[in-house]
Amino acid sequence: MKSHCMQFMAWLLSLLFVSMTWANVVNGRDLVLRPGHFRLVLSAGAEAPVRLAAETLCRDFERVTGCRPEVVTPDAPADDPRMVDLLIVDASSPQPTVDPSTLRPLDGFESHRVYADPQNRRVCLCGKDMRGAIYAIYTFSEQFLGVPPLWYFSSWEPQRRSRITVPPDCDLFFKSPQVRYRAWFPNDTDLFTPWRALSRENDELWLETMLRLKLNTVELEATVTYPDYRLNRQAALLRKYGLVLTSHHHVACNNNLANWAGYWRKVRGMEPPALLLSNEAALREFWQYSVETVCRNHQENLWQIAFRGVGDQPFWAAFADAPAGERERAEVINRMIRIQLELIKQATGERDPFVRMTFYDELSDLLAKGYLKPPTGENMLWTFVAGRRDHYPYDDLVAFDTTQHVKLGYYMNLQFTSTGAHLAAAEGPWKMEFNYRYVNTKGPLTFSVVNAGNLREFVMELSANARMMWNMEAYDTDRFLEAFCRQYYGARHAREAARLYHDYYDAYWQQKPSQFPGLERQFLFQDLRYARVFDQIGRRFADFSPNPLCEIGFERIPGRSFRIDGQNQVDSLLAGTQAAAARFETVAERCDRLMGRLPEASRRFFRDNLQAPCHYMASLNRSLYHFVRAYKSAAERAADLDRAITYLEQARQALQTTQEGVFATWYDNDRLFGLAAKLEMLRALRHDAARRTD
Repeated sequence: MKSHCMQFMAWLLSLLFVSMTWANVVNGRDLVLRPGHFRLVLSAGAEAPVRLAAETLCRDFERVTGCRPEVVTPDAPADDPRMVDLLIVDASSPQPTVDPSTLRPLDGFESHRVYADPQNRRVCLCGKDMRGAIYAIYTFSEQFLGVPPLWYFSSWEPQRRSRITVPPDCDLFFKSPQVRYRAWFPNDTDLFTPWRALSRENDELWLETMLRLKLNTVELEATVTYPDYRLNRQAALLRKYGLVLTSHHHVACNNNLANWAGYWRKVRGMEPPALLLSNEAALREFWQYSVETVCRNHQENLWQIAFRGVGDQPFWAAFADAPAGERERAEVINRMIRIQLELIKQATGERDPFVRMTFYDELSDLLAKGYLKPPTGENMLWTFVAGRRDHYPYDDLVAFDTTQHVKLGYYMNLQFTSTGAHLAAAEGPWKMEFNYRYVNTKGPLTFSVVNAGNLREFVMELSANARMMWNMEAYDTDRFLEAFCRQYYGARHAREAARLYHDYYDAYWQQKPSQFPGLERQFLFQDLRYARVFDQIGRRFADFSPNPLCEIGFERIPGRSFRIDGQNQVDSLLAGTQAAAARFETVAERCDRLMGRLPEASRRFFRDNLQAPCHYMASLNRSLYHFVRAYKSAAERAADLDRAITYLEQARQALQTTQEGVFATWYDNDRLFGLAAKLEMLRALRHDAARRTD
């Protein structure tokens, strides 16, 4: 009898639980997502990138709750009264999940909304278009499952939960982004490229990361292939994820003159004509094939027009019949870019397609002098470039005539191949914010691209840029950084961690006072500048000069490679590196103290993104200091070289502490800095010093 009573009570309680759950839905209380009692509803006609994002959301659910929800079409019956639907809507789709008019309103392109609809037992993940729907999916994942945008880069591990609760008044609404095209440019990828080859996840999940950050464009090198009107695999990956393709500043119509010979041999079956301005018909044919290739692949493309040489050089370095005068050279460029624009309009059938031109290096100078006359138009994007080697608004942007009928773009380096940040971030989000706010005073900012090298070192700065490009009016770097630290390191330590980031960037040697009004930290000695000093002094170690540094290759402007203030480079290097080392050491010690107080789950990313770079830069400064001392004076040369070696080994070890998990081989292909080569050079000098002493 007692057993029957207990069974009856259990049945009564279960019935009461179902009734309460039903009441929670119907009466406008929380929508509760329990394993087995919720599903994703997606139109059978949804575009492939939206379906991919939906599958990713299923994976997120599985990692957090242990339950992988079913994905169904809108006509699938729901017999369980406790079932809650996650309704994914692309309002631009010919076959939307539901009638968009029954949903809450959206804004323009890429706007999205996540809201609870308790009366209909559903949570709506709605986008104005394909990417809006993707952003809604990832907004839900971040806000309710706790999956951060940088989960792959931050070694994030989920906290298991038995249910997900959505409040009845939930309504997260995101209007259209302020900047239409928001891009990354992975460049100088000596670490990133071999790492991508290790797994499909490494190869692709950075694109998912971009979408989680609500970016939409990737800048690539030439993507046209031969002979059958195809784009390369990298462009295909962008289509897979629903991202826009745009091209690098030495690429015109998605191709580069480095591929000139390939076109004529593989497509036309003939030896290539010479690169001559007089062969204008051949140039037109080359660009025509490239434009048609993009169109045949139905690639969402932000066109780039350009006339530069073979690779990253002026056209007059490649064309034997190029004129010698600046004004005449600019006239050639003016003609060639208008031919390209004409071909794009003809192929697309668009009267005013979105097209950009990037004013890099020599183009910037020609524009500033008034010789270059780029096309104008409603959707023409004039893309200005931050000052080369040190990143600030350059002369052409400062002199820009704001009455021009164009929209603006901006290209900013967070790293730079030959003299910039590479193995450790240096520019910082405050400097990024200053640059973009300055551009926005000149006209409507419509395109942004950040050159981000191998990506991993710059994910915090990249996150700041993504946030700012969505809503510049609401963005503030200090608030962003504290929120970033709260998300990745916990609320308790967010303010302290944010201060450490600030002091890390402030520790860099500013080898020359700022000159641009209002800009702090205009000139910095980034880690590749250290590498170049090692290289140049190492080659002339036995031949002392107080000014041993010379311009690097392809440097057009004297004094720009290093920008060391004063008349004695050696003494400036000694004073600058000694002071910077002390600053970095102080920040590194504070990082070490905070590390022990952080939640266990936060420590790896804190080490990777801040603590290890602090130790790396502290040791790098000490190493260069003792190396330059050894160069200047033979009195303690052997001891100084020993210390230079020890500190450079410590710098490498600091970075290697971050080689764990998916990043276990990250520095194996270090080539651009070349830590191993620098150590080999130092040991050879030390051996020579010992031999001379003997």
